[in-house]
Parts: sequence; C-alpha cells; structure tokens
Amino acid sequence: MVRSFIAIAAGFVLTGALNVGTNLLLSRAAPDLIPPPGTPVTNPAALVLVCAYVAVYGILGCYVTGRLAPSRPMLHALVMGALALAMSIPMTIGAWNDAPAWFNVYNLLAVMPYAWIGGRLAERGGAAQPRVAAAS
Repeated sequence: MVRSFIAIAAGFVLTGALNVGTNLLLSRAAPDLIPPPGTPVTNPAALVLVCAYVAVYGILGCYVTGRLAPSRPMLHALVMGALALAMSIPMTIGAWNDAPAWFNVYNLLAVMPYAWIGGRLAERGGAAQPRVAAAS
C-alpha cells in the first residue's frame, strides 16, 4: 500500500513540477507568447504549445507511476489520472476566462487518455510485476 502511494505521489509531483516549471520558465523567457499566470492566453500557437507539453508531462507522470507501482501499473496510472482530473476540474473552473473554452475542455477531456497511454507504456516497458518466489 505504501509503495502504491509513493508511486502515485511521485508521478503526480513530477507532472505538477514539470508543468508549473515550464509555465513559469516560458512566461519569463517569452512573455509575449506565454503571459504571466493569471493573464489570459489567446495566442493559438501558445495554446497548442501548452497542450503539447501538458500531454508529454501527463503521459510521463503516469508512466513513472506505473513503473514505480508494486503491481498493476495500469491501475496505478489511472488512479493518478483520476486524481489529476479531480484537481484539474476546480482549477479549470477558477481559470476559465484565462483561455478559450476549447482549450479548457480539451485539457479536461485529455487527462484520462494521457493516464491510459502512460499506463500502457509502463506495462510494455516491463513495469513491476507481482513477485513470485523462486523455486529452490
């Protein structure tokens, strides 16, 4: 149970840190493309860029969760995705006017597919399997 919690927390923290870090870095390096937090983003190129790195980070976080899971990597990745979705809904509602509706809706709808992809990659990548005692 503890290893499951650690796996989910690690993927969640990784995803959050990468997203927040990239947002802050881009808002400082290219404020005309990605304005500071709390400022509406209307540039289509910026919105597509954000969708792209959110996808990569979401999949990566769920992959890491699945790889660290003691068993059933897909289940762990999907639990992480469900927690991310649960946190994303109120955040999206609070920031609804900071981006076009399509962007907000897309990012909410994409959370669980990203979790599934990350879980699938973890399964294919040899994620932790239930341990079977070796025969002597």
